[in-house]
Amino acid sequence: MKCAFCNVWRKNIFENEATTPELKHRLLECWDLGCSVASFTGGEPLLRKDLGKLLEFSSRKLGLFTGLVTNGILLDKKIDELSKYTDALAVSFDVNHKQTFNRTRGVNAFERVKKNITYAKRLGVELELLSVITNETFPFIDDTIEFAKSLELPIHFSPVDNVPREFVDESEAQKLKIDETGKVLKKLNEEKRKYKKIHFESDYFNFRSSGGFSNTIRCASASTTISLKPDASVALPCPFFTLMKIKKGENLRNRLKSEKARKIIEQCGKWDFCKYCSINCMYVVSLVKHPYFLIRWIKDKF
Repeated sequence: MKCAFCNVWRKNIFENEATTPELKHRLLECWDLGCSVASFTGGEPLLRKDLGKLLEFSSRKLGLFTGLVTNGILLDKKIDELSKYTDALAVSFDVNHKQTFNRTRGVNAFERVKKNITYAKRLGVELELLSVITNETFPFIDDTIEFAKSLELPIHFSPVDNVPREFVDESEAQKLKIDETGKVLKKLNEEKRKYKKIHFESDYFNFRSSGGFSNTIRCASASTTISLKPDASVALPCPFFTLMKIKKGENLRNRLKSEKARKIIEQCGKWDFCKYCSINCMYVVSLVKHPYFLIRWIKDKF
């Protein structure tokens, strides 16, 4: 896919991806450091031919809670591996409207993705939908919710964000944003009263409209998350900006104990590029240090 609001596909800086043993070794190091969750994202993780082996190693060998996010195009081809070795499977499905979906995602894949989601559900595979709200998808939100309801699937809504990356800033996210955050929240709250499997972080929406993380919740990505790259390197402080790169073959534990790494962890959330960050996944992991907000988030999920 070539999603309008994404910039990953615009420049491939990982032409030489790591081998299966190299990635398994990194996962083992993460487990040894105390990691309990592994999240396979992309790009598109289902493009890796060894994905089943990596998922099995993560889930069965290491006992990590293993999640994966896919665009759904190859879902039917990998369904056996995903059903066996993932604890949480999410499919990106922004809008139940063919033309808008295909335009936003940059490929003619609406029918295939929708068919694959239905196929997986009928096989008994547990999955949820991830929907990015833009000014183009919001008018069709009722239809999108109805599709989720028809399959009794959880659906998680998040606002589109212009995710900053050190290697390319280009995306169409800014022009796709909805200015009326209050209108979106009102609609989501109304629909959640009718369908409990609708999920969204209202605090995150509010923090986003005010310029990202608040003074109360500062980004804690560097101390909560190991950002493992396709070449088996690790980036600090987060998946989006690299102030320190732990190269493939370097001992992860030793490098994280270095003075440079400790300073980055201490300063996380204070750099200029952090100022207007409101990236959903980084917000969620940062709640670990804020029990009240974390409990609210968990409560919403269940």
